Amino acid sequence: MNDYNATRCLTALCLAGLLAACASAPKKPLPAPAAPPPPPPAPQTQIQPANPPPPELLPLAPRTYVVKKGDTLWGIASMYLQDPWRWPDIWYANPAIKNPHLIYPGDQFMLGYINGRPTITVVRNGQVVNEAAATSLPVDKLEPQIRYTPINQAIPTIPLNSIHQFLSGTRVVSKDELQNAGYLLRSLDGRPVVGLGGEVYGRGLKKSGGARYNVFRLGEKYVDPDNGDTLGYEATYIGDASVQRWGDPSKLILTATAQEAMAGDRFLPVVAQELNQDYLPHAPAKPVSGDIIAVLGGVIEIGQFQVVVLDRGTDAGLDVGTVLGIFGRTEKVSDPYAFDGLSGSVTLPGEREGTLLVFRTYEKVSYGLVMVATHEIHLLDAVKNP
Repeated sequence: MNDYNATRCLTALCLAGLLAACASAPKKPLPAPAAPPPPPPAPQTQIQPANPPPPELLPLAPRTYVVKKGDTLWGIASMYLQDPWRWPDIWYANPAIKNPHLIYPGDQFMLGYINGRPTITVVRNGQVVNEAAATSLPVDKLEPQIRYTPINQAIPTIPLNSIHQFLSGTRVVSKDELQNAGYLLRSLDGRPVVGLGGEVYGRGLKKSGGARYNVFRLGEKYVDPDNGDTLGYEATYIGDASVQRWGDPSKLILTATAQEAMAGDRFLPVVAQELNQDYLPHAPAKPVSGDIIAVLGGVIEIGQFQVVVLDRGTDAGLDVGTVLGIFGRTEKVSDPYAFDGLSGSVTLPGEREGTLLVFRTYEKVSYGLVMVATHEIHLLDAVKNP
């Protein structure tokens, strides 16, 4: 019992000493509270780019013009603008009109200004097709009348007769695509060439492809001039054929021909295509730099309304309606008149030679129609943003 009480007394004394030591020890300051996080930066106000300058009007631009059969929108715009492809910039469409860019013979173009910018209004039967300039231009109202105009009578943006065969026929393919296609073995009568109505034997045809075929001939190889890569092959349109009897060989008849067919020509199944007549011109969405690598149609000189092949396609951002400027190649020449401080050679810049509009695109190449040719155009001339 005495030992127990002694132990309790000793423990109490230890605790008391410990508490006294703690009370006499200097107190550590409490950590300061964490500073509040800085406020998020105020959102920067995006500066909207200034409106681009309006297209430059030609000095003799007509105040009014009545559309005639055979006109094109590009041709009409050439009477008004220094750069005809910019006609959408002065075109204010009425949202009530389903497609205000469809223009018909007899429509009247009227030139006016809104806030100093030129604008074109179209009047049809006394009614304004696009209403932006209606308040600033007088319009004579005509008596109401019914007018039936088939949509295919609308004037096109560009001359379609220059490109029709390259829309419905000639195309760009890979070499494997043609090599793995069915082919013309020979004509039934053994002649080396065969024309419209001729009967031929073909091999490698598949019923899954249908009974109607286009006939093509492997043509020029398209090569990237910068790195030598093969971009594709021209498949020259020869005609159309229809299977009369399946087998090996199958029997076919030529139902249409652009030129005579011969052994080795290839059969590709007909693919339904809609002929696009609405080529709304616009600048590329991003910088483009390419070259003219071929000219189609069996011509040597490149001029207005010639079809050319570009070494840039959808992978470079091109689409139908893209407008590009055509520029000559740069040239390094010697300068015999150079004096101290000037180099004895100088690089001449590539001058602007024309304008083209892209009307058909593939992944790596495109077809373009030369709309303006101010100078002689050559193969390997450059194409860039206009």
